[in-house]
Amino acid sequence: MNEQPISRQFFLMYALAFVGVWMAFIAPTMSGLQIRIGQIDPAHKASGLALVLVVGALLALVSNPIWGQLSDRHMSRWGRRKPFMFFGGLAGTAALFVLPLMQTVAGVVIAWSVVQLVFNAAIAALHAITSDVFPESERGKASVAVGVGGGVGTVFGIGLSAALVKMPILMFGVPALLGFIILLIFLVWYQDTPLQEAPVRAGVLKTVLDSYSFNWRQAPDFGKLLTGNFFILIGLNIITTYQVYVMSDRLGWSDAKVASMITVIYLISGASSMVANYIAGWLSDKYARYRGWIVGSALLLAGTATMFGFRPDLLILAAVLAGLAQGAENNVAYAALSLTMPDQENGGKWLGIGNMSMVLPQSIAPAVAPILLAIGNQSVNYVSLYLGAAIIAVIGAGVIMTIKKLQ
Repeated sequence: MNEQPISRQFFLMYALAFVGVWMAFIAPTMSGLQIRIGQIDPAHKASGLALVLVVGALLALVSNPIWGQLSDRHMSRWGRRKPFMFFGGLAGTAALFVLPLMQTVAGVVIAWSVVQLVFNAAIAALHAITSDVFPESERGKASVAVGVGGGVGTVFGIGLSAALVKMPILMFGVPALLGFIILLIFLVWYQDTPLQEAPVRAGVLKTVLDSYSFNWRQAPDFGKLLTGNFFILIGLNIITTYQVYVMSDRLGWSDAKVASMITVIYLISGASSMVANYIAGWLSDKYARYRGWIVGSALLLAGTATMFGFRPDLLILAAVLAGLAQGAENNVAYAALSLTMPDQENGGKWLGIGNMSMVLPQSIAPAVAPILLAIGNQSVNYVSLYLGAAIIAVIGAGVIMTIKKLQ
């Protein structure tokens, strides 16, 4: 594990890599898939979107720790992480050009599953660089690079998608291609140190099972952090996933207006998220205090969900508040994962398991949402949906409060 402070150049290049990956991968989940499913099956768009996101996120959940474990053990002259980032990004970009050609929800499910499966190779390897390069005292700085880079990439990706909403292939393909080119810049620059000693050989089944193995008693704070973060991000994913349909169903906006407003919303929330990300990362490193930031972010998220459920017309204010909560929570939670994981030598594995707590909510939120939407006499009850999101986020905050190491 490196104990030397990282350079400003490395920080900027690492952030640039996340600009590329998030531009290609996250933008479709924020607007592209919602719009495409609405075009294919407008009468059943909520359930269709839920199916696409649930299946895709489950594949991401399964594959991310495996990719992380494989990159920990990979031996090549190009290093441990770079091959996974290159081939995962390349295959994911190709799959995003194919996805909009699908004319049925089932076809979109298959295409999005492929995107999730291969892109998670790049994501797992890129996250693992945190434990390879950043010393423990600068894990908050690593989170800033992830958060700011990801925020910039998401905003630009959604903006490109919105501008190309009438051309589905370009709506998905252009952000993906540009994002992959940006990732290539990082890959050409980054010197990935090859593994010097061959790891102990293990069978395929043992390697897969070991990717998920975790002894809660040996690292209880790591387990509690995974659990609390899981609940908080379910609340966040409910807010972000269904706001497109709130605009169309409750505010009566057209697809074109929704697409343009989504860009504005993510520009605003992205800006507030980056501000919170930077401040939270700097202060959490400076004072070594992490728990309060995560709990405070969860409570702010709960308040925002409650407000948006009753007053969808306040979506700009909701975007600002949700961005602040997301930026601070993502930054500090990511740093806390790297500090509470059982050991530093297998960072790819542990951060892969940590990413499960961030990926799994993407599948749970769409699965829970139809239940919350069906509460009451209305056919689609968005108030109960967002109140449910608030309660789930508060539960996550309660779990985080029990973590001792982050006091």
